[in-house]
Amino acid sequence: MKAAVLYGPNQVEIRDVTTPNLPQKGEVIAEVEFVGVCRTDQQLTAAGLDCERILGHEVVCQLPQEQGHFALNDEISCGQCSYCQEGLTSHCQNLQELGVNQDGGYAEKICVPRKALYRFEFNNPALGVLIEPLSCALRGVERIQAATNLLSVSQPATLVIGGGLSGALISYLLTHSPNNKCNIKLYDISKMPIPWAEKLGIERVEEPEKGKAHLVVECSGSPGGLTTALQVVRNAGIVFIYGVPKAGISLPVSPHELFMREIAVLTSFAGVTEKTIAKAIAHIKGDEAFFEQLLGRAIPLEKLPEELTHWNPQPGTRTIVDMGA
Repeated sequence: MKAAVLYGPNQVEIRDVTTPNLPQKGEVIAEVEFVGVCRTDQQLTAAGLDCERILGHEVVCQLPQEQGHFALNDEISCGQCSYCQEGLTSHCQNLQELGVNQDGGYAEKICVPRKALYRFEFNNPALGVLIEPLSCALRGVERIQAATNLLSVSQPATLVIGGGLSGALISYLLTHSPNNKCNIKLYDISKMPIPWAEKLGIERVEEPEKGKAHLVVECSGSPGGLTTALQVVRNAGIVFIYGVPKAGISLPVSPHELFMREIAVLTSFAGVTEKTIAKAIAHIKGDEAFFEQLLGRAIPLEKLPEELTHWNPQPGTRTIVDMGA
């Protein structure tokens, strides 16, 4: 079968690889239909891994013996360690991540545990690539809303940094939460239109004011975004790091400054569970028109190496690998 194989830093090629044909107990062989091209894939491509790997974790697939389309939970947890027992499966001490430390979905077929597949029905099945990132965002917003209890105001001035898909999903969930009382604005270094922000009625700011935001949600993962977040947050405010920073980046602030300004720095890492996947499917099913605009270019598998090594998605969208193209 055809697959995109990462074999070194910025080294990806389309190869003929062995088709999986001997699933273990509880596993199935699924036919991959669509895969979302995540920024994590680009970062893994740039850095390289210790061994050759098929990336891809935002997977939509079909099963030969079952009807419909299925989304993949790429995090295969052990269910036994202390983190699993606490429900923190993303921190499983024996975590198998498909597309990271196990082969993922940039291939015509994939062997996965049946329990990791979740059926959905959308008018456009390609929307299924958004289920995994939206599940992560649901976990992030849960932590954001819990953290706002630390603030001194009930309607915090909120700045989202980064107009990419992460910013879109976080902003959507915040604006559609019954508990939301945030006054949300968006800052992105790009000057290009960001349709999802207009759709949500979120104001874009060209240059955020220093010390004005009670809550800053950093969704770009960039050093500049982190610096801006720490500059614009108010004393006794919250900086929430949601965009994935590259390894080796340090916060541009001293512990002394954090202490004196009483800034709370919080993060959210993955968090895909059966519960968040069900909620993500319900959100997309209930508002397909909004999520449709978050789908960007569709490319064939043969174009993926160029996509991963020359990262340039359409603003605020997810590029999709269409295995049938």
